[in-house]
Amino acid sequence: MDPLIARFSKILSEQVGNAARSKTCSKGVFVFTEGSKYFGPWILHKGVVVLVKSSSTGKEQIVRQVETGEWFAEVPIFRNVDWYPINARCATNCELTLLPAEEVKRVLQKNPELAWMAACALSCRITEFRDIIFDLTLAEAKQRLLRYLLRRLEGKPNAMLGVVRLGISHQDLALLLGIRAESLSRALTELESSGKLKRLSRQTFQLFLKNIEAEDREL
Repeated sequence: MDPLIARFSKILSEQVGNAARSKTCSKGVFVFTEGSKYFGPWILHKGVVVLVKSSSTGKEQIVRQVETGEWFAEVPIFRNVDWYPINARCATNCELTLLPAEEVKRVLQKNPELAWMAACALSCRITEFRDIIFDLTLAEAKQRLLRYLLRRLEGKPNAMLGVVRLGISHQDLALLLGIRAESLSRALTELESSGKLKRLSRQTFQLFLKNIEAEDREL
């Protein structure tokens, strides 16, 4: 996660203060569902949340994995939408804070510097979605997985060690990457055979950055 987003989320939470509402959710619980009344954005303090779009036939696509310290469900604030446009499901046990929409608007309108940080955070999100769209349309399964793991390293302490923890199940990871579970398993095996990663556990991997070439990172 971009350090700017983490810093912005922390400052915004402090500015909202006592108006914020804390919540704990168990794994599998929906924080909110698509179409439900919009109360405001959330900040994730502990755990992992996945944002999921569902079709009328029940098919799911995970759009994004929310990281600890990050705000999410912020877009309706800026579009004056009064409903959540996506589902938010806890991939693990989670601790979160709801920031009431009207209070967030008041804080941002009162503080131009914080509003600018919000714009920068949204710009980071646009870049992230651009990369995801490129992956889903242009990259093969192995490259989608490798680029995802590299993004997970960004901004992390000791990133050069290459150790990445997924935080979500392999089933959810396959949905996030837009591939089948068998394709994910095959991609992991191929990347390990090529010396680009090593499985430390089912959830933890080590990337060997010196073996990852420019064409692995770019489309």
